Amino acid sequence: MSMPWWDVEEFPKFRTLSYPVREHDMPTWGLMKFEEFRDFKHWKPHYPKKVKRVDPVTSFVETILQIKKPRVLKNIPLPKMEQNFCEGFICWVYSCITTEAIIEYRVGNEIRNIHLCDPM
Repeated sequence: MSMPWWDVEEFPKFRTLSYPVREHDMPTWGLMKFEEFRDFKHWKPHYPKKVKRVDPVTSFVETILQIKKPRVLKNIPLPKMEQNFCEGFICWVYSCITTEAIIEYRVGNEIRNIHLCDPM
């Protein structure tokens, strides 16, 4: 998880204002609520580390909260796909069920499809 703990704890409590939660998002919201009640067993939020710093001149004690950097992908893995389909390009369609773009193109008499999943 790449968010601070206060954000993670607030997500399951968030009420959708006037729009319903989509059917495909229900398992994610359910998992977030489950994780909140179980003290986040699988999703470990970033809890800040308290560091006290003392100013040598004024001897004022200052408390700083340090949060670790999130672990993120630097290079998103992309599947290999054909590159020369522009001449026979027919159309592309977005499938809301599988959340992928489908590119349809023609090679000779054969019609081929390329399925591109959204990595985000």
